[in-house]
Amino acid sequence: MKTTKKIFAAVLAVMMIALMIPFSASAAAESYSATYKLAVDATDTDKVGNYTFSFFKIADLNLTTGEYSCTITDKALEDAVKGTYSDAKSQQIITACDNLYKTDKAAFGTAATTISFSSTVTEATATVTDPGLYYVYCTSKPAKVTGVQSSLASLPYFDGKNYVSVDQTEYNLAEKVSTSSVSVDKTADKTYVGDNNKTVTYTLTASTAGSIDNQLKKYAIVDTMDEGLTFNENSVVVKYDGAVDALTLGTDYSIEKNYTYTGKNGEATATFAVVFESATLESEEFYNAKTVVVTYTADLNEKAKLKTAIHNTDGLVYGNDSDTNFEPGKNSPDVFTYGMKVVKVNGNDKTQKLADAEFQIFTDPEAKTPLTVDGKKVVAKTDATGEATFVLEGTTTTFKFDATQTYYAKEIAAPTGYNLNSSVFTVSIDKSKEYTFVGNIADGDNVAVANYPVTVPKTGGMGTMMFYVGGAALIACAGVLLFVLKRKKAAK
Repeated sequence: MKTTKKIFAAVLAVMMIALMIPFSASAAAESYSATYKLAVDATDTDKVGNYTFSFFKIADLNLTTGEYSCTITDKALEDAVKGTYSDAKSQQIITACDNLYKTDKAAFGTAATTISFSSTVTEATATVTDPGLYYVYCTSKPAKVTGVQSSLASLPYFDGKNYVSVDQTEYNLAEKVSTSSVSVDKTADKTYVGDNNKTVTYTLTASTAGSIDNQLKKYAIVDTMDEGLTFNENSVVVKYDGAVDALTLGTDYSIEKNYTYTGKNGEATATFAVVFESATLESEEFYNAKTVVVTYTADLNEKAKLKTAIHNTDGLVYGNDSDTNFEPGKNSPDVFTYGMKVVKVNGNDKTQKLADAEFQIFTDPEAKTPLTVDGKKVVAKTDATGEATFVLEGTTTTFKFDATQTYYAKEIAAPTGYNLNSSVFTVSIDKSKEYTFVGNIADGDNVAVANYPVTVPKTGGMGTMMFYVGGAALIACAGVLLFVLKRKKAAK
C-alpha cells in the first residue's frame, strides 16, 4: 500500500511538472529587436554629438493575421494605419505622427525603449516585448541639428515567410540628420582712432542654430574687449537679419557683464554677452531668422597702448539639452592709435637740446583753431632732454592721435634767450612708428624743431656803447631843431 502511494505521489509530481512547462513557456515573453547605425562622416562635423531615438508604440500587430490596429486615438493616424502596409503608407503614418507629436506629444505616452549614439557609440539595438508598429523619433540631438527625419519600426518584421528581428546597420541614421552651419563675424567702422575721434562702432553677426523642433536652451553672443576700450552699454541694438524693429532689452534678451563661459581654450570671461531669454528661444521668429545682428559702440580710453593693436574678440555660446557649443568669431578687427613727440634743438648747435619750449596742436594750417578734447587743449612742453610728448592740457595723459587725420603743430612759447619758431608744422602720422615727431630742419633731420638764440652784441669792444652814442646824437639833433623853430617864431 505504501509503495502504491509512493508511485502515485511520484506520478502526480511528474504531471504537475509537466503541466507547469507550457505555462512557464507562455510566461517567458517574446522579445523583438532592431539594430541601427548612426555613423557620422569625419568631414561632416556639424552632425557630431549625442543622439537619442525613442520608440513609441502606435499600433498592435496581430502575428496571426498580420494586421495592425492603432493604439492612439487620433483620426489621421488611425486612417493612416488602416490598409495594406507599403512605403507610401508608411510615409502617411510618419506624417500623421509628426503632426500629432508637435501638438500633443503626451498622446504617445512613455517610450517603449530608447537607443543612444555618440561619437564613439555608432551602433545600438532597440528591443521591445510587444509586437507592433513603433514611431521612431529623435528626442535628443546636437544643437547644430535643424532636424532629424522620423521613421517607423515594425517589430518583429515580416520577411515574407517569418517574423524576424531587423538589422538596419546597412542604413545609416546619420543620413536622416540635417544641420545648419554656425558662424560669428565682426566688423568695425574704423581701424584708426584717437582721443578726438575715439568712438568705434562694432557689428557682430551670428548665425541662429537649432530649429523649432530642436529648440535651444542657451544662446549668448560674447564679446571680450581690450582694456583700452570702454563698452557703451546703452548703445547696444539687437535685430534679426533684415528686420527693421530691434528686439527689446529685458524681454527678448539681457546684457550680462563679465559673462563666464567655456570657450575653445577652457573657462573664459567676456566683457559682456547678449543673452537671449528662454521665451525668445521658444519662438518661431528666432528660428525663422538666419542671423542675429548686434551693434554697439566702444570708446578709446587712457589705457589704450600706442601703436599696439587694440583687440576685440567675439564668439557664440549656444546649446540645448544635448550639448553646449562655442563658436569663435571668424574676424576680430583691431584698432590702432598713435602718439606724437617734439624735439627742440639749438639751430646753431643741433646737438644742444632745449627745455621749456611749448607747443600746441591746431586743426587748421594757419594754426588759428586749437584742437581741444573735452575743453582741454593738446600741448607739449620740452624738458631737460629737449623732448616732450603731447598731452591734454593740465594732465599727464598722453594724447592719442588718429592716423587718418592731419594735424598742425606750432611753437607757442620759446625757451628763454631764444627766438620763437614761427613755422606751422603739418604732421601726418607715421604708422610704422609708435611716435611721429614734429619738425623739419635744414639738414634733413625731420624730427627736430630748431630755435636760434636772440642775437645781441657781446660784452667788450664797442659793446652797447653804439646804442648810447646813437641815442645821444638823436636827442641833440632834436634839441637843435626845437631851438631853431622857436627863433623863427619869435622873429615873426
